[in-house]
Amino acid sequence: MYSGTLILATSWIDPEFLWQVGVFFMCFVKYAVAAGMAVAHFDNPTWGYTITTIGGIAAAFFWIFFGNWAQSKIVAYNLWIKRKKGKTTLEHPKRFNKKNRWLVKIKKNGGLPILCFISPVSIGVAPGCLIAVGLESDRFKIWLYMSVSVVFWGIIIFGSKYLLA
Repeated sequence: MYSGTLILATSWIDPEFLWQVGVFFMCFVKYAVAAGMAVAHFDNPTWGYTITTIGGIAAAFFWIFFGNWAQSKIVAYNLWIKRKKGKTTLEHPKRFNKKNRWLVKIKKNGGLPILCFISPVSIGVAPGCLIAVGLESDRFKIWLYMSVSVVFWGIIIFGSKYLLA
């Protein structure tokens, strides 16, 4: 009965609109997958470019300015689980570990511009933004670099579809 009610409630929504919303929110998780979905589904590359670019820029804004809050909630949840199991605190990581050395290597070999340039198509917007916040304190600068990168990769991906179509 519940699934029938859900189908009836959503039957008036246009499936194309659901695709657009799905591609937009997929940009929050993995930009390259969302761009691939848009290339495969939308006939007009301009429409796919617009949706993925707005989604990628919105994802960058969310993860840069609210990612710290999300990380603190995840840490609080992990601490709650540890306390439930009988432990009192989380183990603090060492001051220097492989992750810290990797961040220092990124910062020395290209820094924020290279990280922002590569992250939308390789590791995703969310991890790229969270790593960039660890490297740079100016969040608007991170958002600018990430936005330019999303626009660039959108032009490359959807421009190639336009040229090949």
